[in-house]
Amino acid sequence: MTGKILVLLTLLVLPCIAGELGTPVFQKGMTFTHGYRPQNNLMSAASAASLDYLRHSVHVEWIALNPFSYQRTVSDPSLYFGDDPRDAHLINAIRQAHDLGFGVMLKPHIWLRQKTDDAWRGNIGMNSEGDWRLWFENYERFILHYARMAEREHVEILCIGVELARTMKEREPDWRTLIDRVRQVYHGPLTYAANWWGEYDEIHIWDALDYVGINAFFPLSEDSSPDLATLRTGARRVADQVELVHLATGRPVIFTEVGYKSVRGSTVKPWEWTRRFEPAVDTNLQSRAYRAVLEALWERPWFCGMYWWKWYSDMAHGGPTDGDFTPRRKPAEGILSEWYRRTPTGLTPR
Repeated sequence: MTGKILVLLTLLVLPCIAGELGTPVFQKGMTFTHGYRPQNNLMSAASAASLDYLRHSVHVEWIALNPFSYQRTVSDPSLYFGDDPRDAHLINAIRQAHDLGFGVMLKPHIWLRQKTDDAWRGNIGMNSEGDWRLWFENYERFILHYARMAEREHVEILCIGVELARTMKEREPDWRTLIDRVRQVYHGPLTYAANWWGEYDEIHIWDALDYVGINAFFPLSEDSSPDLATLRTGARRVADQVELVHLATGRPVIFTEVGYKSVRGSTVKPWEWTRRFEPAVDTNLQSRAYRAVLEALWERPWFCGMYWWKWYSDMAHGGPTDGDFTPRRKPAEGILSEWYRRTPTGLTPR
């Protein structure tokens, strides 16, 4: 009995539980995105080299891999998946990652083909009860496909959805049924990647999952070129805000996505990933944002890690003139490598 009480107290104090024997683990993560050509897809030598560099030079210990399903419009119940990437390519990347010592989160996404202002997966919603049932049947087929793969390949964490805010709010019982069915085939920890605004602190599904997951594109500043002190204040405000969800749910928190483009103004609206007229490149702003977020969250005992958006399978991306999210060949890469050499107090590396 004493031993059981001690284990329970350990779980309460150190919630970042993963792996065998409840070892507290901090996820020093990165989203690893695949190319589509033979020279940079997940079967390529370039992809293998990129993973190796990420592990040994940037000191990343966890990667998120994102297979896609395609949906035509927000109200279309049909889903199409299986070739982005192909299963063989995805399995190859999982095995390469494990051989290099990475932990893996498998994080299936829906990609909307609709090109209108409301074409965001958070707005997915059906127009009839019949279409809702059909959408969930198709979505269950999609997620169970990757849940079975995750089980076979010993994937460490499965994310059951990404930013599906309307479905979460309107169809919670369907989600709970889906989670029960996922747990029948996959026996590792589960999370869900909730949007930073209007979802993560408004949905009620966290008791059925193991981690609160947040796509954490929170604004850090109102100024388009803030100094480090301003960004530190913004990042601490975000950390305090997120802690409230941990306190309400009792679940540890991971940032399933977090990132900033290396352009002027990227900390004002970090979620904007395409712009018709790209602002001036500012790689130093990106690095300051990385530092501020890492400082604000690193020692919070309820925080279990983050997956930066993003790192390409082709290392030709990035560099001092690049305005994309990747930290590759930019000052932010050095900041991340510096921090990922460390481990938060009381936790263990991968």
